[in-house]
Order: sequence, then structure tokens, then C-alpha cells
Amino acid sequence: MSVVERGHPMVQTPVLPLFFRFAGQALISLLAITSASLVDGLFVGNLVGADALAAVTLLVPYFTLLFALALVLAIGGSVRAGHHLGAGNAAAASRLFSAALLTIALLAMLAGVAATLWPDLLFHALGAPARLQPLMAEYLGIMNMALVIQLVTMVAYYFVRTDGHPELATRALLGGALCNMLLNALLVGVLELGLAGAAWATLLAQLIQMLLLARYFQKPERALRLRLNGYPWRDMAAVWSNGLSEGINEVSVGVVIWLINWLMLKAAGPDGVAAFSIVNYLIFTGVMICYGIVDGVHPLVSHNQGAGRPDRVRQVVKTAALTLAALAVLMSSLLLLAGSHIPALFLGADEQHTQALAGDYLRIIWPLFLFNGFNMLIAVTFTALQRPLPSAVIAFSRGLILPVGLMLGLASHVPDISFLLALPLAEGLTLVLALTLLIKRPEAKREPELPQIR
Repeated sequence: MSVVERGHPMVQTPVLPLFFRFAGQALISLLAITSASLVDGLFVGNLVGADALAAVTLLVPYFTLLFALALVLAIGGSVRAGHHLGAGNAAAASRLFSAALLTIALLAMLAGVAATLWPDLLFHALGAPARLQPLMAEYLGIMNMALVIQLVTMVAYYFVRTDGHPELATRALLGGALCNMLLNALLVGVLELGLAGAAWATLLAQLIQMLLLARYFQKPERALRLRLNGYPWRDMAAVWSNGLSEGINEVSVGVVIWLINWLMLKAAGPDGVAAFSIVNYLIFTGVMICYGIVDGVHPLVSHNQGAGRPDRVRQVVKTAALTLAALAVLMSSLLLLAGSHIPALFLGADEQHTQALAGDYLRIIWPLFLFNGFNMLIAVTFTALQRPLPSAVIAFSRGLILPVGLMLGLASHVPDISFLLALPLAEGLTLVLALTLLIKRPEAKREPELPQIR
């Protein structure tokens, strides 16, 4: 163990309070992100209408592609930086931090320019009906600017947490979420600016969030500094490799939602897309809750593996698994007991047909909450141990191959059964695969030892 790590709390503090400190902060942060999205949906659905809700949902695949690039840099980069910090090499971690911020800023700006110059190509690729394209253009024009700020802040958030400042990162996200709620109330509710108002609320809230997170640079005890002299090409190659599973995960979400939108437009028209948008908000909320728990695994596993503490790695993963089991039971029970009342929160009383469709969809997809947290945990554990291949296999299976294959199969061969049943089926089958990869790994790969979830 290095001199730097000998007294480091990430390695010396008892696992249980340390895990819940990081997981708790991550959970609050991700719930803040989720609440901002939910508030947008509530204001848009109730005050602008079901078509506006559908327009936003049709843009989700494009947004998720950009978020995928940000997550690769954020998670792959912060895990790599955690190993550098665990080994006492703050300079290498700082170069990686700076390169990740610069890279995502450039990628987000290029994407925004392309979407501004050729919006019709984007709308055609997304399968958007002509009647929804003006609403999509209204929203996207402002969101292209907001996404640059949002993605840079997301990458910075992960690095700040890895440097041991989760409270600061959480306060920044909470501040941004609160501002988003207030701005939505003002711009959409009071000033009646419609989808443009919701987009402006997002942009301004993200700017405030970035300014709050920038307080990190005022902390004298921080390890990460902005270093623009020398792009760490070798480290960045490892970042892209190690963050691959997270990128696949996010891109797969976009592909799956694009396919659902396409199938929904064929089966139920824009009303079906609007109804699924409500279901998607709930899936997103459940995923973020689980990922809040899983997110506490990243910095703890990377630091403790770098410090040569496999016993603590096992403790972290087992604690996360037990927490996720309790959450799975809680979320599934909530959907079963109260699911029929949820759609009315998003839509006005005159949207009864769309509300009924959303209730039907919720009764189909609820079992996915029993499995998805464990799939995320196993994939993240592999990522944190710098074993990107099995992590990518899990992410690719649950995020793309199984849901797409099952949805197309059900829609083509069993049209009497909703193709949305593919979502919980894909998560359940992936869990079988993930446990197989975790338990029956090749003998040659036993170092560093992976924790067993039992």
C-alpha cells in the first residue's frame, strides 16, 4: 500500500458507512436528475399536451446517443482516475480529468451544429410524424445549447465524486434540479412558453448546476487540477475501452426507445408514444434509483483494487446486492398497487384514452424492476475492476440484443401479446447470463478476484 493510501478513508474507513455515504450521495444526485426529467414531463403533459410529450419522447434516442459518449468518458475516465489516485499519481488523474472535459465539450458542440444544420435528416431517422416535427424543432433548437453544458457537468460530476467530494457534487445536482422545477413553473406554467419554455428551463438550470459544481476548483485539498499541457492519448484509449459497457448501455437505450416509438406509431399512433413516455419516465426513475446504489460501487472498488484490498471489494458488492434486493421488492410492489393511478399525474382529464394505454403498459413491464438492478451491479463491478469485456457483454445483451430481438419476434409472430413484454424478459435472461459470467469465469482470470454475489 502506498504512503498516500495508508490513511486514505476510501481504503481504511469501514465499508458499510462508507458505501452508504457514497451510494446515498449518488442516489440523491440521480434522483435530482430524475426529478428534473419528471417535472418536465409533468408540466409538458399537463400544460402543453400529449403531442408535446410524444415529441420529447421521439427525441430521446438522439439525446441518449450523446449521453452515451458522456458516460463513457465520465465512468471510464473516473474509474481510471481512481486507480491513479489510489496509486498516488494525482498528476496523471488531473490530465485525464482535463482531457475528458475537453473531449465531451467538443463532441457536444459538433452534434449540436449538425442537428441545427440538418434537422430534417434527424427527424426522418427518428421516424417522426409530420405533425410532431414543429414541436420537436421548437424543443431541440434550445436543447442543443443546453446539452453542451449538461454533458460537461455530468463528466465533471463523476470525477469530483471520485476525488472524494460526493457532497459537493450532490449539492450541485440538487440545486440544478430545484432551479429546473421553479423555472418550469415560471416558463411553462405562468408564461405559457410551451416546449420552448421547458427547454429554456433545462438550459438555465444546467448553467446554475455547472456554476455550483465549479466550487470544487476553490477547494485547496482537491487532487484534480485542470492541466491542458499534453493530451493523455494512452490513458484515453483505456478510458474508451473501460467505459465501453456504459456507452453500449446508453446507446442501446436509445435504439430500444427508437424501436418502441416505431412499433408504437404503427400500433397506436402518437397516443401510444405519449402513453409510453409516461412508462418510460417510471422506468427511468427506477433505473436511476438502482443506479444510485450501484454508483457507490465505482469509486470504492477502483480505489480498493488499486490499493490491493480485494476483501473490501467483496464487501462493497455484497452490500450493494442486498440493498438492491430490498429496492426491487419495494418498487415492484409500488407499481402493482398504485400503477393504475400514475398516468393521471401526467395528463389532463381529457386524455382518458392515453391514460388507459399507459396503465396497460405499466401492468406489462413491472417485472423488469426485479432484475435490472442486479444486472447493473454485476456490469459495474466488472467495469470498476477494469474488465470491460464481460461488462460490455452484459450491457449489450440487456440493452440491445435481447430486447430488440424479443420485441421484433413478439411483434411479428405473436401480435396478440404486447411487444413491451420483451423488456422484463430481456432483463431476466440477462441476469442468468450475468451470474454465469460472474461465477463461472475462466481460471486464468481469477486475479484480481471477483466478488461472489450470493
